[in-house]
Amino acid sequence: MPSTPDFLAAVRTSTDELRRLARSTHDTIVPDCPGWLGRDVVAHLGRVYASVTAIVDARASGPVDPGDAGVAPVGAAIMEWIDERCEAMIEAISGIASDERVWTWSDDHTGGFYHRRMAHETAVHVCDLQRAIAVTVTMDRDLACDGIDEAYGLILPFGMKRRNREFPSSTLHLHCTDGPGEWMIVPRGDTVEVRHEHAKGDVAWRGPAVGLLLAAWGRRHTGVVGFGDPRASEEWYSLGV
Repeated sequence: MPSTPDFLAAVRTSTDELRRLARSTHDTIVPDCPGWLGRDVVAHLGRVYASVTAIVDARASGPVDPGDAGVAPVGAAIMEWIDERCEAMIEAISGIASDERVWTWSDDHTGGFYHRRMAHETAVHVCDLQRAIAVTVTMDRDLACDGIDEAYGLILPFGMKRRNREFPSSTLHLHCTDGPGEWMIVPRGDTVEVRHEHAKGDVAWRGPAVGLLLAAWGRRHTGVVGFGDPRASEEWYSLGV
């Protein structure tokens, strides 16, 4: 897993790119986020940042309503607003130790949760905006590999439990084509066992690390090639967070 400084550096890099893209994708359809334009992606991230800032600043023991800070203004004013939300969030999570206790929606109630979560939340949505205007997707490979761990080890199981759903019965094997990295995803009802191993799954996805991460989030056409049962593969895609 990347270190805390790695996550914080990734947050800075991705939020800088987010703010640049916010100006060029404001009215652009974002296919990876159905029904959203670029400004909706920006508004979503700004709300998330405002919530995280409020929770971390208060060292809260429960959810905190960010109030008006989480409401995106209309028109060009959203640009200044997202600048403020980015900087406030970065300041907040930079000021909490990775082992310091704070409320999160997961079982991990430490500052480290937000270091990691903000890095991945921002990086994936930056990819969404980049793909919307057909520019090269940029993401650090080590961050993408950790994002795969987070997606299958935390995000997807959380979503399945919240929706009272179970994972597909098939196993899924992921294999990086741009460097080391293999994952065997074994369903266990509403959760999964994630193993880092070479194995044969009912479904196999091969592709670059960032492509596999985006596929875990339900994004299509990410350079991933599927093998095995097409119906089972579609079931895994449909879980996309």
